[in-house]
Amino acid sequence: MFEGKVVRFNKQRGFGFINDGENDIFFFADSVLNREDFYIEAGLTVQFEIAPGYKGPQAVNISIVDEESAD
Repeated sequence: MFEGKVVRFNKQRGFGFINDGENDIFFFADSVLNREDFYIEAGLTVQFEIAPGYKGPQAVNISIVDEESAD
């Protein structure tokens, strides 16, 4: 499992990019787990796995890290 921050997300098109500290990794909105609570925006810390995509690696099985419980 990897961790990174959402650097941009296009809500209308349903995709965005997560930076893992070195690279921006593409993701689709439908790769976010627990979609009934779905919200995503730039700056959120997320955990994810990487899988091969049509044009290269992409993030899958994305979950939002609850930063409040980390204190």
